[in-house]
Amino acid sequence: MSGRSLDQPHRRIRITLVEPEGKINFAFILRLAKNFGIEDICVVKPRFSIKDPEVLRFATRGIDLIEKGKVVVRETLNDCLENSKVVVCTTSKERGSRDVLRVAVSPVFLSLILPRTGTITLIFGRESTGLTREELKVCDIVSVIETGTSYNVLNLSHAVAIYLYELTARRCETGVFGNECSNETYKAMLREAWKISSALGKDEAYLVLKRILARASLRGKECGVLYKLFKSIAKLLVKD
Repeated sequence: MSGRSLDQPHRRIRITLVEPEGKINFAFILRLAKNFGIEDICVVKPRFSIKDPEVLRFATRGIDLIEKGKVVVRETLNDCLENSKVVVCTTSKERGSRDVLRVAVSPVFLSLILPRTGTITLIFGRESTGLTREELKVCDIVSVIETGTSYNVLNLSHAVAIYLYELTARRCETGVFGNECSNETYKAMLREAWKISSALGKDEAYLVLKRILARASLRGKECGVLYKLFKSIAKLLVKD
């Protein structure tokens, strides 16, 4: 059975790799994308040519993705976020940290909280250093793979395999009924929340609120109510 037949209806997974360093790792990720029916790969400033002979040799049938233009190379991470409904960043550095920037969820639960429609951008950092703090700030959700040991830093392609399995092959139901919040309303709600946080000088509060809302599996009516609430509060705080 192919990965595409297992993919949840209308959910589109975009794999984003930030400055990948290993050619063979990249080739294996192309193979995984082919396995799971992923046809949207964005690569930020790779340290090699994506058509390097070593990449092509190990990618096997994953070469199709390059030949069909499904792999794009971009200069900045923001270039890979276009039309994203939810942005998920992966890290190995949660480990009970008090840092709100790294409050994370397990990949096992991502299918329960992610919307079933729209583009889910799944970001993986550099093999050597991962993602920077500035890069983590663009994320709606941060996720970490817990291995149950003191060493949970996985090979990049292995981590990609786990996430693709959890998000495509596992048929998890959300358990939350009703139409999902539209991308337009969700983004508008976040803009009003940002106005409130900025007016109060609480940038960190906005980051926390954004992460909570992304994990909440909001329904359309709920988004509408929150949008109106945030907009009313913003009008009280922000003067034209």
